[in-house]
Amino acid sequence: METTNSSKVAILEKFLELGRSRDMTALELLVTKDIRINEAQSLPFGGEYVGWAGYLDLTEKFFGKIRSVRLELIDTWDGPRCSLVAHFVLRAVSKRTRQKIRMPLLEIWEFEGDKVSAITPFYHDTHLLSELL
Repeated sequence: METTNSSKVAILEKFLELGRSRDMTALELLVTKDIRINEAQSLPFGGEYVGWAGYLDLTEKFFGKIRSVRLELIDTWDGPRCSLVAHFVLRAVSKRTRQKIRMPLLEIWEFEGDKVSAITPFYHDTHLLSELL
């Protein structure tokens, strides 16, 4: 299914903007009702999170363990159908250890129309995240 009315990159950028501004009402409108986020099982917050409640649960678990979060979008690769790969640099500080975190992060974003339907992150060093969080 092709996205309509917006490019996938524009949807991604809007999602990031709304996340930074914490406009959760507008952010919820940008995702499908059954959005899926699949985190690596080896992480302290690993597993599949489904729906808006799942998204909120994941963000509470992840952002509850870090501070000074900065997610810098470096590049994107547009899939031919309904996916996009986004390359980020994640910068944050562990609340538990106060150690700085800086690592590459790739995410596969999937879309249904103009809404985000799934996100699958691939952290460069899940072992480090597990140790620090």
